[in-house]
Amino acid sequence: MVEREKNVSVLKGIPFEINEASLGESLSIRAGSEEEAAFKELVEKARETANPKAIYRTCFVDSVNGDEVTIDGVRFESRLLSKKLHSVGRVFPFVITSGRELYEYPLDRADFLKIFLWDSLLEHVLHEAAGFMRREISRNNLIENLVWMSPGSGDAEIWPLQQQKELFSLIGNVKEEIGVELKESLLMIPTKSISGIAFRSEKDYRSCMVCRRVNCHYRSAPYDEKLRNSLE
Repeated sequence: MVEREKNVSVLKGIPFEINEASLGESLSIRAGSEEEAAFKELVEKARETANPKAIYRTCFVDSVNGDEVTIDGVRFESRLLSKKLHSVGRVFPFVITSGRELYEYPLDRADFLKIFLWDSLLEHVLHEAAGFMRREISRNNLIENLVWMSPGSGDAEIWPLQQQKELFSLIGNVKEEIGVELKESLLMIPTKSISGIAFRSEKDYRSCMVCRRVNCHYRSAPYDEKLRNSLE
């Protein structure tokens, strides 16, 4: 379901798929094992319970000045964000979540296997929701290549996590609309949530390209030293 008001779009009940075989293989779950039985049980619970959501707003860049970007009167500081939005007019600040339904689902916190498997399922549902939102924005705005940046993603100096507050203020009633709360620690609840600014780009971009961290489970693109050095 899509709700639209004042350039804000809310996506609820986002459709998702869980390919049990593929996800189980990625988690190294052995056929006929105790882990497989627990995994199958949790997959069914996730399918019954999950209600991933997203909210995004259509905004325009007011100005780009040095390392500062102003969007609808809200100022952000990031050399890379400034670089990426220098010739971009329209942007889409967003928050995506796997949903409180999964986050608050009662599990035995002492059962570390189920906690691990459930966490992996939440991550998968979040990934599915992110893909749906990307396609939704692209289709509705005739954008062929939509990329995004997130505060705190990659190395901290790329775009400080502290600017989550400005991002949430730019979007509006995030907690009321999709149940995502930004704590004073800057942690989002539910924890399986993503925030950022999406925009049109001729070239692909992912935060991983400028992140020096190695052996990261969530890495989706190789480190680009040339791009990183351009920010020094």
